[in-house]
Amino acid sequence: MKTHFLRPRDVPELQIWAEVFIFTALALGLPVLFNAQDPFWTEGGFSWPVLGPLLVSLRYGFSKGFISILCLLVGQLFLLQANILSPQSDFNINAMIGYIIVIMITGEFRDVWERTNQQQSIQLEYVTDRLETFTRQYHLINSSHDRIEQMLAGHTLSLRESLQAVRTSIGLLKERRLDSAAQKTIDLFVEYGSLERAGLYKVENDSVLEPPLASIGKMSQIAKNDPLILAMIEEKELVSVKDAKMASGISKYHMAIPLIDVNNTIYGAILVERVQFFALKNTTLTLLAVMAGHIGDLLRHEITNPVMTYEEYPYFIRQVKRANKEAKRYNIPSQLLKIKANNITDKSTQLMSYLSEARRGLDIYLYDNQNQVLLLLMPLADELEKAGFIARMNTWCKERTGSTLAELDIVIEQQLALPISSDDIKRLVSLS
Repeated sequence: MKTHFLRPRDVPELQIWAEVFIFTALALGLPVLFNAQDPFWTEGGFSWPVLGPLLVSLRYGFSKGFISILCLLVGQLFLLQANILSPQSDFNINAMIGYIIVIMITGEFRDVWERTNQQQSIQLEYVTDRLETFTRQYHLINSSHDRIEQMLAGHTLSLRESLQAVRTSIGLLKERRLDSAAQKTIDLFVEYGSLERAGLYKVENDSVLEPPLASIGKMSQIAKNDPLILAMIEEKELVSVKDAKMASGISKYHMAIPLIDVNNTIYGAILVERVQFFALKNTTLTLLAVMAGHIGDLLRHEITNPVMTYEEYPYFIRQVKRANKEAKRYNIPSQLLKIKANNITDKSTQLMSYLSEARRGLDIYLYDNQNQVLLLLMPLADELEKAGFIARMNTWCKERTGSTLAELDIVIEQQLALPISSDDIKRLVSLS
């Protein structure tokens, strides 16, 4: 509820002038009524009539107070000239000038206070409005985040799951060429990357070629000098609008994802013009980059058998290099083991064959049956998972052969966590 007495600026203008004249009239009339012998209080020590204009000045400021004191003085002079007051009444001009100065100072003080108060009120209203806006936006973002979490609850962006889906989809193709695999590839990225408008293009000699081999949504014409495309070609890795290298230019794309093999050769690119904003998280970008690298290797090299023979040794090396690159670039853990049977027997052969059959979904094996040497590449496996695998291997050995690994003279000759140096890779994957 508004109180006019406490907030003078809210009082109607007509009421203000009414109060000015009422207080002035009371200051003029009451002394005449109650002290007709000395209505100006020249002998009483304090001129009580000036109290009316003083109250007006304190309440409504300089202009109203000044008008009030002038009206009071003019009224008193009029009463003297009209002989309404006694002749003994003395109009002390010096005292009256002093009272005018006091009223002026009082009114100016009140005006300064009012301006300061009004300025602070405006600032308070601005801060309050900004706080309300921030609160509404916070609750909107919070509710949106909750809806996104609910939406993603049934579709976890699992790197292991996505790589398994990549191998399955590419492995079902009759011809492993970029054009024949284009639609399946773009579908995988739409599913795991929440892409809304994107196209898969062929890349030759670091140049993106039109038209798109497959797309989701209608793609616009490629801008050859787009900073995102140039950064992708230069860096040979996934680039998004949130990367620092994009600060120097404005791109019409949100992401540029190269299909690149382990030898850093780009022969395809997915250009994303629109993507759901939560897909630009670092975890999602890492997932898409790793998916693109694996698709690049699978399309460039036709061998996809996860249990390889000695003749497939070069492809196993490429897979190790791919895992090593991902461990360096994205901190994705992988393990490399070399298991060897020093004493070749029927039981050792039986166990080594069982290990190949009990392979984990993403693991890649290189098995030399003649020398009983097994190389294991365990992508996405940390030290704990490696220790669990070794423990299970001991259990399998006991269950299958009735002997322990030590009794069969089967040893884990070498075990390393990626990333490692190129020399370590050559030494570790040697079958000798």
